[in-house]
Formats: sequence, structure tokens, C-alpha cells
Amino acid sequence: MEGGGDALIGATLEGLRLAAAEVGHATTIAEAFQRNLLPDRLPEIPGLRVSARYVTGATDTQVGGDWYDVITLRDGLAGVAIGDVVGNGLEAAAKMARLQNALRAYALEGLRPSLVLERMNGFAREAAGGSMATLLYGIVDPERGGLRLAAAGHPPALIIGPHGDAHFAESPAGSPVGVVRFPVYEESMIPLRPATTVLLYTDGLVERPGVSLDEGLDWLRGFAAGVPGGPDELCTALLAERFRETAPADDVAVLAVRLEPVDPERIELTLAADPESLAQMRRALGPWLRAAGADDAETYETLVACGEACANAVAHAYPAGEASYVVEARGGDGAIDLEVRDFGTWRAPRAGSQGRGLHLISALVDEVEI
Repeated sequence: MEGGGDALIGATLEGLRLAAAEVGHATTIAEAFQRNLLPDRLPEIPGLRVSARYVTGATDTQVGGDWYDVITLRDGLAGVAIGDVVGNGLEAAAKMARLQNALRAYALEGLRPSLVLERMNGFAREAAGGSMATLLYGIVDPERGGLRLAAAGHPPALIIGPHGDAHFAESPAGSPVGVVRFPVYEESMIPLRPATTVLLYTDGLVERPGVSLDEGLDWLRGFAAGVPGGPDELCTALLAERFRETAPADDVAVLAVRLEPVDPERIELTLAADPESLAQMRRALGPWLRAAGADDAETYETLVACGEACANAVAHAYPAGEASYVVEARGGDGAIDLEVRDFGTWRAPRAGSQGRGLHLISALVDEVEI
């Protein structure tokens, strides 16, 4: 009987070991799946600096449905999103993937944040297997300095001012997507001064066993306000401080977006030599010209002249293939010096195409040198 009991215990332990290995394997698959769905590189958007982090929880279930995204929109705008799908494991990661793709599609249609959340709610109920998730979606306008934001039951965004003042964005909480059939989401418009940082995060950053949510939010506001540096330093410092003694019980995502301050003395842009770069140039150079003291008419004329010079570099400096050119401007003493330079070789202009761009540039600025 004793030998039979030992065999039974041994078989049970072996069964538990195999079950644990299967759970660990499934968790590893879910974690890898989720990480592959998160952006490996965030887009570079003129006027903004962005950084993000994701860490898995330390519990056996480990992987949840936290995610973030930054989306390049038309007219120099940026869509920023962070969400948390209810549940964990591979199923939560799969639902997160469906919701993430849906949000990106709705955002690229140019819909305002409240309409994006309404569409997301319908998608979660009908097409994503009854998913329930909290979500924040906003549109950042780097040129005008503003954030249009809507929330679906998600913790509020933290706004960190250029002098270390921090406050949570005031916007109606809304209901999580996938809960109510016909919810109404409201928007808030938040002005952003240069050097202001917007911090989005999931609840794993502020919720801890034995600590109230209000205490977690108070900690976040106080600590984040004192972190020097940019978005990358902020994300690193938050996770290092919060989980210095204990690993996170839940997975955590953080996304920091900073409105870059404008140096009125100098700007330098390195742009790809393709026609789409002209819009990027205008979006970056326009705010700089205004910061340097140009009025609306001067800004418009300078952008047109610079656009002609950039178009020449794109069309005439290089054969087909990858290449770049540089736009550099300096301000001071009531004047602006603007230089467009490429690194190609001279190509003779096509018949009938000579001189029109240079004539226009000469008519718009005080002096032209080639």
C-alpha cells in the first residue's frame, strides 16, 4: 500500500509539472503574441517626441490585454491611444489585437475621438467576440498646441506642464467599450504649451494590493512632475520607481507624448527626397517661423519659397532611389536666413522647365543665393 501511495504521489507531481509547463508555454506564446502586436517603433511626427513601455505582470496569468498606439494623421496631427482589455492570457491578447486594428482604421478615417470610441463600442460588441475594454483616444495638434481627448472608462491622462506642474485631464469618464449598446462619449479640449508632456497609462501603474486608486493617482502626479528629461526618461523612471521593490501584479503600458519647445534661433530638418516631405517641411517650419517673429503673410510667403526650393531638390538633385535633403533656418535681428541643401549632383533641367521656381522664390524673398 505504501508503495502504491508513493507511485500515486509521483504521478500527481509529474502531472502537475507537465501542467505547469503547459501553462508556462501558453503564457510565453501569449506574451510574444502581444509584444509583436505592439509598435516596435513609434512614428516620428514633427513637433512631438514620443516614448512608450510595456511590462508583463508577475502573476501566473501574466499576460493581459494592455496596449498603446501612436498614429500619424493628416495635416500633421497625431492620434494617441491606450487601452486595457478585460481578461488575460492568449484570449485577451487576441481581443486586444482586433480592437487595436479597429481603432487604427477608424482613426485613419479622420474621425474625432468621440466618434472613434462610438465605433469601437459597436465593434467590440458585434465583431470582437463581446470584448470589454477601457480606452483613451486623443488627437494631438503640435502646430496649434492642443489635445482633443475622449475616454471610455479609462484612468485619466496626466498633463505635465513645462515647469513641473501636473494635473489630470478633466474629461467625462464614459463607459468601457463593449458594455452599453448606445453609449455617448464626450470630448475635452486641452491646451498644450511647448514642453508639455501628456502621459497615458493603464491601471497596473497606479493600482496595487492594499493601496487605494486615489493614493496611486496621487503618487503618479507627484512623482511624474519631478522627473527631469523627456518622454523616454519619464517612462523609464516611472517603472523603475513604482516596481523597485515588487514586480507588477498586472501588466502595465505607459505612453508619453511631449510637445517639443521651439527654438526661435535655429531649426534644422533632414527630409526624405520625395514629394510627401514638402508637407512635413511646412508643418515643422511654420511654427518655427511664427516663433521667430514672422507674421502670417511673411510665414506664408516663406513657406511657398522654401517649398519651391525643396521641390527642386526632390525633382532635380537625385535619380530614383533613397535620398535626403536638409532645410536649415536661422533667425535674429529681424531677419531669417533659410537654406535648402541637397547632396546630389547637377542634372540639366528638362526643356521648358528652367527658371520658374527660382523666379517665384526671388519674388517672395529679399535675397537669393545659389
